[in-house]
Amino acid sequence: MAEFQELIKNFDRIRDYMRQFYIYGFKARTEFDGKSARTYDNERRRIESWLADYTRADYTSKGKHVYINVDSKEIPQNPLYTAWKSKSFTDNDLMLHFFLLDQMIEDGNENAGIAQAGAAQTEATQTEAAQTGAAQTGSPAPGGLTAGELCDRICADYGVVFDSQTVRLKLKEYESLGLLSAVKDKKQLRYRLAPLLPPETAAPSPVWDRLIMAVKFFQGVAPFGVVGSTILDREETDNEYFQFKHHFIVHTLEDGVLSDVLAAMKQGRAIAFTNRSGRTGNVFQSRGLPLKIFVSTRTGRRYVCLYQENTRRFTNMRLDSMSDVTPLEIHSDYSRKQDLLKRNLDRLWGVSFSGSGRLEEICIKFYVNESTETYVLDRLYREGRGGEIQRIRENEYLYSGAFFDTNEMLSWAKTFTGRILDIQGSNHFAVAKITYDWEKMYEMYCRNGEESGEEI
Repeated sequence: MAEFQELIKNFDRIRDYMRQFYIYGFKARTEFDGKSARTYDNERRRIESWLADYTRADYTSKGKHVYINVDSKEIPQNPLYTAWKSKSFTDNDLMLHFFLLDQMIEDGNENAGIAQAGAAQTEATQTEAAQTGAAQTGSPAPGGLTAGELCDRICADYGVVFDSQTVRLKLKEYESLGLLSAVKDKKQLRYRLAPLLPPETAAPSPVWDRLIMAVKFFQGVAPFGVVGSTILDREETDNEYFQFKHHFIVHTLEDGVLSDVLAAMKQGRAIAFTNRSGRTGNVFQSRGLPLKIFVSTRTGRRYVCLYQENTRRFTNMRLDSMSDVTPLEIHSDYSRKQDLLKRNLDRLWGVSFSGSGRLEEICIKFYVNESTETYVLDRLYREGRGGEIQRIRENEYLYSGAFFDTNEMLSWAKTFTGRILDIQGSNHFAVAKITYDWEKMYEMYCRNGEESGEEI
């Protein structure tokens, strides 16, 4: 039987589990049908080991529900960052980490010593020193060390044999993380330690303190805030200044997908991905050309806007429904597709481009007391998203516009309930939907009062 481990190898495996059981909290243990009940217990223990201070549980008729409960005023940083910092490793990974860094530090010190002594030595002395050092295990290697040289040094110094391919892959990983730098030497790559950060090479300066202050703000508000959190861990400090009223902590779980999408956008590539419907649970494969990332200011939910060649239309996909993003071919017409999207953004109320491709017209007549309710007019101009506003008579204004999907406007229009005199639109379903809601409200709150003769 496999032992429980706190660390994880594949983040995607636990991403949906955290969202369904801990973020939304609507599933119980009996409803976990992905794998065995033992798997549920292992995943639960793993998450609770990261988030012990933030997990809660309630009991319902379906059983025990576990969820995350946080107050943004009391947490210095997003607790879900812990999941990104948890990654499994083997004994070889652990040993190789210290062996490589030990050899790199030793090599760096030796090369620094050679550079300082080189000016004082004669050519003959340098030649003799080089010949003597060549027979020693810890001989310096100007320009860095290759994977093969590191294998030989590790074998000689520590008595442990590693396959050169294993070492090469680890060196490549550390280069991508910024721990090492690589220089091409004929057909080989030579690795050495990357330059140290400013505070490590000199006394901390006021500029560095200000940068750390900016990092403390960045880790709470920006995508990939886990990078800022990791920097704070490295500096052994924490965020003690900033609190966030609208802290959408859950969306860090899709930062991995966002990173892959942004990389494809930078190169002008199309992508293929797996999409899971949040409503039906259906899984399907799709592809498209990513052009822009949309972020909801109300929920923090993030979408990627894609141009799909098969339908020749724009569409938006939720990042939290996407996985397994794979870069495809470079699109030769990428900039033109971006320009085409920009021309359509003014007609996009939310994130829906509708299905017909035709713009839907809408007209709403408002009653606004011009002497006491100027703030309502301010809202119309500020939130109207390009719609035209006309004064048709005293205290009456007409808002009109054409958008891809007027159904997305309904929640906004409802905030003006009591001031709307009439509403008309080409999308009869959307208009009927909102007028039906108002009729039901009137029956609930006003009709009984009229029938009984009471004053409303």
